[in-house]
Amino acid sequence: MEQLLRARLSELGLAPNVLRILKGQGITTLKELTAHTRDDLLAIRFLGESNVDAIERLLKTMDLSLKHSHPQ
Repeated sequence: MEQLLRARLSELGLAPNVLRILKGQGITTLKELTAHTRDDLLAIRFLGESNVDAIERLLKTMDLSLKHSHPQ
């Protein structure tokens, strides 16, 4: 699992624009990506809901998910 989390996002088939946006936020590995919540990603300018949905679908294929947000 740890080796999977070290995988670079550029190796996973995400759209180039999504990779560029995530890289601009310093998110380049699966481990860094899964440390964020859906709300964190939706707050990133230009990422958008459809791209976050695509990210979540990709993570699900690897039995991974975004960090869950805790209700306040």
